[in-house]
Amino acid sequence: MKKTLRLFIFLLILLAVVAAAWLLNLRSNSDALWNIVSQQCVPNQQQHQDPAPCLKVSLEKRYVVFKDAKGPLHTLVMPTEKITGIESPELQQTGTPNFFYYAWQERDRLKQMSDTPLEDRYLSLAVNGRYGRSQNQLHIHLACLRQDVYQTLTQQASHIGANWQPLGAKLKGHEYLAMKIPAKTFAATSPFILLEDYVKPRGDDMAKYGVAVAFLDNDEVLLLANRLKLTDLNLGSAGEVLDYSCAMAK
Repeated sequence: MKKTLRLFIFLLILLAVVAAAWLLNLRSNSDALWNIVSQQCVPNQQQHQDPAPCLKVSLEKRYVVFKDAKGPLHTLVMPTEKITGIESPELQQTGTPNFFYYAWQERDRLKQMSDTPLEDRYLSLAVNGRYGRSQNQLHIHLACLRQDVYQTLTQQASHIGANWQPLGAKLKGHEYLAMKIPAKTFAATSPFILLEDYVKPRGDDMAKYGVAVAFLDNDEVLLLANRLKLTDLNLGSAGEVLDYSCAMAK
């Protein structure tokens, strides 16, 4: 009885902390990235053929590349139009650009920022869920994998199939789903749609999920997803698998 009461009190405190953090995010400038894209990068490219303060603006493919201040080896790929996040219905439409694929095509830009060579298998892409992000503009993180995450994924890779399944080991203390797709199909395959195909039949909510993409093998792409779980202090932040300073390169 006492253990149950302690657990109940712990959950109440945890919920209060999470709610406070979420409200703080709402009150902060959650449109900061969107303002940079819409008021600076895109107009500057249109008027002066200069993407600043972004690194690149592709009006044709509808995305920008932005150097994030968090860590020396960390860039963001964002749509040129307003798309709030992983839960946005636009990401389930076939006419929407495959932003994950475009983000991966920008990896050489990240590699040029490194003092040491970066192999593709060290890199990853990630999008956080609604409750694990501070910005309400879709932004795909491109950075290195954490060393411990890389080791775990390497160990588990051979056990992962073509459908969503439990990874078999926790990452950062959190449970993940995993699946593989052929690398040759990545350009035409949206991780957002693949995750929705898993989430929707279960009556679940995409907003509660974060998704990451890793490239441990030249022939296959590894997709990861984690779901909001307050008892594990998991807010659906797939970006937790990333290391913005890239210890892997050292």
